[in-house]
Amino acid sequence: MLTILTGLLSALSYATSDMFSQRVTRETRALTQMLWVVGVGTVIIVPVALWLRGLPGREQWTGAALAALAGVFYFGALLCLLRGLEVGDLGLVSALVSLQGAYLAVSVILLGEPVTGLLAAALVLCVFGAVLTSLEGRARSTRGAPWAFAAGLLFTGVMLCYNYGEIDWLSQAAISRSVSLAVALPAALLTGGAHVPRVLRPRALGAGVLELCGLLLLTITFSLGPPTVAGVTTTQFGTFAVFLGFVLLHERPRPNQWAGIACTVTGVSLLAAVA
Repeated sequence: MLTILTGLLSALSYATSDMFSQRVTRETRALTQMLWVVGVGTVIIVPVALWLRGLPGREQWTGAALAALAGVFYFGALLCLLRGLEVGDLGLVSALVSLQGAYLAVSVILLGEPVTGLLAAALVLCVFGAVLTSLEGRARSTRGAPWAFAAGLLFTGVMLCYNYGEIDWLSQAAISRSVSLAVALPAALLTGGAHVPRVLRPRALGAGVLELCGLLLLTITFSLGPPTVAGVTTTQFGTFAVFLGFVLLHERPRPNQWAGIACTVTGVSLLAAVA
């Protein structure tokens, strides 16, 4: 039950962060917002992790290496997601990125994770619901599709690294975020800088704080396991995006999105019953 709760809270944090990031990205560029997001997270999480956990010991090098690799994947995944939203149709990009839950479920099952029939049905409902809620209608363009596919695959790599890492969740988050910043900083400074207009800075900073909350909850979820449940619940940002748009932006979800929400709620309820 705790795995499901933290996973869904992670998805909510990510959906809210994306809502803030969208405007900043379109008025600046993806790499600029990427730098603000990972920079805010690093400034907050690294001092806390060093104070509470210190540096990883020699016996933790493997876990630290996996966390560092997750940071590289995370940089690529977030950049591809923002780039896809910048150039392509939102519904198409969201639907394709949400398939990361399916990619992860298949990956861990192939790696030997036991799955019962009821659990498999719940996972399928959650994945199907995530896709339905992300679809906003017929895409005007497919330009964002390659970026979305790449983001989904890279996010799967992130989750696999977190799942098989052997260090605590706080150290994982600090190491991966530091590596993401180490890649993003020179890339942004060498290609146009990191300037964000003053009026957009609260959104940029808020997106960074919320994205860090999502990352921390993601690592906690995978530390609790099992990875099939963790992977599907943490990728329900499409469902939360529909709710946020309905409540805060006065958007009206399409019938397929309401159907997706119903599938997701049913799937999560099954997960709570069997996990």
